Amino acid sequence: MSLATLGILLCAAIFHSGWNLLLKQAQNKQVFLMWATLSNLICFLALPFLPPIPAQIWPFVLFSALAETLYYISLAWAYNIGDFSLVYPIARGAAPVLLTVWAMLFLKEIPNVFGLLGIILIVIGLVTVGTGASWKTLSISKLSLPSIIVALFTATCISVYSTIDGAAVSLANPLSYTIWVCGLPALFAAPFIILRHGTRLAVIELKERWLHILTVGFLIIITYGAVLFAYSMGRISYVGSIREVSIVFGALMGWHFLGEKFGLVRVIGAELIFAGIAMIAILG
Repeated sequence: MSLATLGILLCAAIFHSGWNLLLKQAQNKQVFLMWATLSNLICFLALPFLPPIPAQIWPFVLFSALAETLYYISLAWAYNIGDFSLVYPIARGAAPVLLTVWAMLFLKEIPNVFGLLGIILIVIGLVTVGTGASWKTLSISKLSLPSIIVALFTATCISVYSTIDGAAVSLANPLSYTIWVCGLPALFAAPFIILRHGTRLAVIELKERWLHILTVGFLIIITYGAVLFAYSMGRISYVGSIREVSIVFGALMGWHFLGEKFGLVRVIGAELIFAGIAMIAILG
């Protein structure tokens, strides 16, 4: 992997954890994220000047957009009920494990010793993040089972659309594909969110948080496009593992900026998760 691609992925990881931090701080997270993704529709104006999506790629676009719609809704829900330093590492860290499990079940791809060690590291990291086990007192914090369950569902959505996108960008222009899969989820999710929360609340959220909304919308499409571009230039397993360094950044942000309990322990757990992901990708 070139240094340029590595730099792109590290910047994308920082930006990704950053927009998730802004989402966590929003008052009405689903409405906030709806507006942020709707702001990406302005990018549709660039489509006439870009290579069109091949016909055989449209099923990829639609299924990826549906998976991302569920991802956005469940992510906002998870942040409503759980700490940022809990939800973010679990949602991002469990996705590679799910991909490995699916490969074992459906493709009969049995991981080698390093792959199994990587899975063990990820599981230990997820347990550490999820329970908030304190290395000083050896006590266990009260488990936030609802937020963990929703975070795991979010991870499932991530694993689904990541698999689809990795296959699609080898056959389609990454920029054109990015615009479609970032814009369609907003159209899919908006009616559901408006029906649930009402237009009045949606307007209030837009008036009060418009700058943060536009910032998150910009960061979403930039980070997504950067990762898809990296997919087209390197091995998907390597790219997918390096991008998840955002897990560590997310745990650090939750601890430093939000003052969340068990922040240091969750940072350690996030580092274990990333180490396991890297081991699976490089040695597994």
